Parts: sequence; C-alpha cells; structure tokens
Amino acid sequence: MKISPRLRGIIEISIGSVGFGFLGIFGKIAFQSGLSVGEFLSYRFTLAALLIWIFLLLFKPDWIRLSKKQIFVAAMLGIFGYAFFSTLYFKAVEGVSVTLAALLLYTYPFWVNIFSHFFTHDKISRKEALCLIAASVGLLMLLWGHLEVNNFWAVAAGLGAAISYAIYVLLSGRLQKTVRPITSSLYVITFGALALSAFHQPHFSDLLKLTTTQATSILGIAVISTIIPLTMELAALQKLKSSEVALLMMIEPITAALLGTWYFHETLSLRQLCGALIIAMALVANTLAKKPQPE
Repeated sequence: MKISPRLRGIIEISIGSVGFGFLGIFGKIAFQSGLSVGEFLSYRFTLAALLIWIFLLLFKPDWIRLSKKQIFVAAMLGIFGYAFFSTLYFKAVEGVSVTLAALLLYTYPFWVNIFSHFFTHDKISRKEALCLIAASVGLLMLLWGHLEVNNFWAVAAGLGAAISYAIYVLLSGRLQKTVRPITSSLYVITFGALALSAFHQPHFSDLLKLTTTQATSILGIAVISTIIPLTMELAALQKLKSSEVALLMMIEPITAALLGTWYFHETLSLRQLCGALIIAMALVANTLAKKPQPE
C-alpha cells in the first residue's frame, strides 16, 4: 500500500515530537548529576554533529555536499534558530518556574499560525483556529502548576524562545524544501554546536571525567532528542504546512508528561489527564479536517 506524502509527514512529525518529549528526562538526569546548562547544551549538539558527520562520511558521502547558499541558510538556522532558542529557554528556566517556562515555550504553535496567516499564503481556517484554541486550553490544563516569576527578563526570554522557534519552523519549511532532511540536520546541528560552544565555553577536556550517567544522558539526548526529531521535523516540513507541523508537535508535552509518570513516578491529576486528552482530540480533529494534497 502506497503511503501518501501527507501521511508520511504526519508520521514523521509524530515520531519527532515523541523524540523531543524525552528532552526533560535526559535534561533532568544530566542536571541532577552535576552538569551545567552550558555544558549539557554544548555537549549535546557537538556529539550529535559528530555522529551525523561520521555516519554520512562512512555511508553517504555524497549527501554532505550542499550549495553555499544552503550552507549559509543552515548556518543561520543553527545559530539564530536552535542555539538562540535553546539558550533563551534555559535562561527562562533560571528566572521562572519550570512549569511557566514550558507554558511560555509552547505558545510557539500560536506564533507559527499568526506569522503564517499574516506573512505567508497559509491562511488559518476557522476549524484550524478552533483546534489551536482547544489544544492551547488542553496544554494549560496539562502543564498548570507552580507558577513563579523571579525575574521579568526571564519571562521575556521564555516568550523569545517561543517566537524564535516559531520563526525557525517557518523558515525551515520555506527555505529547505529541496534539501535532504539529514543533510540539513548535519549543518543546522553543526553550526548550532559551534554557536553554543562559543557562547557557553565549556571545558571539553572534562568529557573524559564524565560519569556513566552523564555520558548516557548526553548520548541519549544527542540521538533520541536531537538527531532523530530534528531530521523528522525537517522531513515533515517538506510535506505539511508549517502551522500543521507546529500543532502536531504538541504531542511533545503529552509525551513528556507520560514519561515523567513512568520514569520519575510522577502522578498526573484528573485535570492533567483531561488536558492531555483535549490536546490529542484537537490534533486528531485538525488532522482529519485537512484535505490530502494532490500528489
């Protein structure tokens, strides 16, 4: 049975969102083991870049080639997209509660839809708007908890992370339509690693001193929460509208909540379970409301 491009895109972004959902697990393990935010981010992207370079050099060396224009685009996406967004998000975590930081970050589907509506040809239909509102309500129910603000600039950083990520999603969808997703990931992650390493200036010599737990968390986030989801996201953006991809990525907080109950033995309240269900129903309704694009 032949799978339509649209269905492939839905499957790809669903896989990617689940991978991103593991971020909290690996991050919490790493921070509890003594790694700093700067070390963790720099090691994460550097290892991910090295793994993709080794894989492509060994098995698909032709896939490394990219035009100078596309390398420049990938560099900008890596530096001002992923590196900038990641730094802003963790700056937000330093000044507000983790719950509020997550709520601020997950406003990005809203920004993607707004930017798409006003700056691209992807106008929002009434059904899409209703699904977005329903998913946002579900997200609020799922993540609502201890909200604390110690620094106004941390709130601004949280919103900045959401807006910068929304811009990243939109630009990736428009500027990298013809680039192999794994090749795009290679350069986006590489330039992201360079930018994060320059900003945080970790001591890479300390890699030899990592504990097994720290090394495992870095390897896990590099593969499961960086290489796989970033590649899947870029692949999906070549088949679906940016606004639809952004909404489907709300599978990520559901995954994170379920993983928290499994790994950290956290409990979900009835309100949180209802929130997760509302998000899932909104995503299904939005997906079913779309008419498949002609092949």
